[in-house]
Amino acid sequence: MRSSSAKAALVGVALLIAIAFALLSVKFQRTGTELVQYGNLCGQSFSEPCYEPVLKGGFPFAYLFDAPGISRERQLAFLEDTLHPVALALDIAVYFTVILIAAAVVARRQSALA
Repeated sequence: MRSSSAKAALVGVALLIAIAFALLSVKFQRTGTELVQYGNLCGQSFSEPCYEPVLKGGFPFAYLFDAPGISRERQLAFLEDTLHPVALALDIAVYFTVILIAAAVVARRQSALA
């Protein structure tokens, strides 16, 4: 049986890895069904707003959304685009859960082999 400090350290490392995975998942980019205004030169008189699907990043939940007019279009950046902290927290929770389940399975297999 592991000591409580070793378990706490394992949980801490798992949390750090989960945060890293969630932040790296922003590279998983896709366009969604949400529409945002990318300009105002559309329509017959070229004075109507132009709407396009927004680029978003994060997996399994998208947490970073492109903010046209503020940042470079079609490129995501943490300091310039819209961050949805609840979705980021959900991503971290999903990765954390998966890592803890994987660690429990490995520990169970190791104890069964010993």
